Amino acid sequence: MQVIIPDTIYSGGALLSGKALWIDADRVSRVDEASRAPADARRMPGRALLPGFCNAHSHAFQRGLRGRVQYSVGGDSFWTWRDTMYRLANALDPDGVEAVSALAFLEMVRAGYTTVGEFHYLHHQPDGTAYADPDELAWRVAAAAEAVGIRLVLLRVAYARSGYGAAPNQLQRRFIDASPDAVLSSLGRLSARGLRVGLAPHSIRACPRDWLRALRAFDGPIHAHVDEQPGEIASSLAEYSARPLTVFAEEGLVDSRFTAVHFTHAADDERRLLLEQSALVCVCPSTELDLGDGFFPASAHASGRLCIGSDSQVLIDPIAEIRAIEWHGRALANRRNVVQPQNQVSASAARLWEIGSRGGAEALGLVRPGELEGGLVPGALADFIAVDTSRPEQVGGELLPSLVYSGAAVTDVWVGGRQVVVDGDHTATEAILARARRVLAV
Repeated sequence: MQVIIPDTIYSGGALLSGKALWIDADRVSRVDEASRAPADARRMPGRALLPGFCNAHSHAFQRGLRGRVQYSVGGDSFWTWRDTMYRLANALDPDGVEAVSALAFLEMVRAGYTTVGEFHYLHHQPDGTAYADPDELAWRVAAAAEAVGIRLVLLRVAYARSGYGAAPNQLQRRFIDASPDAVLSSLGRLSARGLRVGLAPHSIRACPRDWLRALRAFDGPIHAHVDEQPGEIASSLAEYSARPLTVFAEEGLVDSRFTAVHFTHAADDERRLLLEQSALVCVCPSTELDLGDGFFPASAHASGRLCIGSDSQVLIDPIAEIRAIEWHGRALANRRNVVQPQNQVSASAARLWEIGSRGGAEALGLVRPGELEGGLVPGALADFIAVDTSRPEQVGGELLPSLVYSGAAVTDVWVGGRQVVVDGDHTATEAILARARRVLAV
């Protein structure tokens, strides 16, 4: 049993002072008056405890692109960036995948992410043949997460082809499986060995209808890229005379377990369909802005279920991600406080923190909608962070809006009740950096 007494705890949907947090194994067991805490309780003055963030959409290996793609090659776009990404993907051996994944995960926990949903599509050797263990690279990602101490949900990607009417792309051979059964078999093996998993039909361009139909047999979280690019929508219309979300829905994949990643260029009827089905949108602001993809109109989805992802790892900062949803939503809507549902009294900052934390937990199947709401409440996973409330940025006004809109310094991080970041430091930092430097040496 651990008992912590900070200045403030986010519990029951509010920031509470004079309270203590009890942790039993990997769960919050109690939030009560600090005066009732035992004498040996850990005191953390100048700190607030809040739920940790859930990164619902990550490609960890793409951390290797950092600092290598911020220049123009003439007509620079998502598609030219993608070619560079493919070259990186094919240059990494299993040790490299593990090293770069650990680097990304280390950054995540130091920034306040306690869970990552890894949208994993490096499956095979560069020539497309299987490793001796066909799940070798998935286990390397899991090993990286274990070394860092971040909670992992492996979203195993299904990838069938280069695209509708497209010739095979030799740079994609590591991604492509022989059949939907191969994907489902991999999910079964990974789950049987104790890994928490979800299914990720990559996109309409990568998974044709017959694959989607076969994959709906999976019982668990389902994530897919949807309406990320206008070219993706045009291809779907050409092949099926329907937009991407409609195709996913017609094959029985869109329900409360489904997360549409990006959803940047969605039509009004697609947004309505997602709301009707209580499905989620995962917005990845740093990547979408970096790639010039456009931006999800948050004001049109204020009452919907949202979560965040770091995607390409151009930036790993959950508070920057949630802030960008609101600020860029304001720029598109020409008004303020766009994620705060109308006629509700909750402030936009609280809504944004819920998007960054609880939203991802729901998307990854860690908590059911309506269950254990309100932050650090009894029964919730003991995945939480401490932020420094003594900084100049937090002086004056309400604390939560100051943290969201003016910046927060994450000092300590717990995952499942285990502290993995202490005073901004992680014990494995130097070893992880040394391995990553060797792999990413220019």
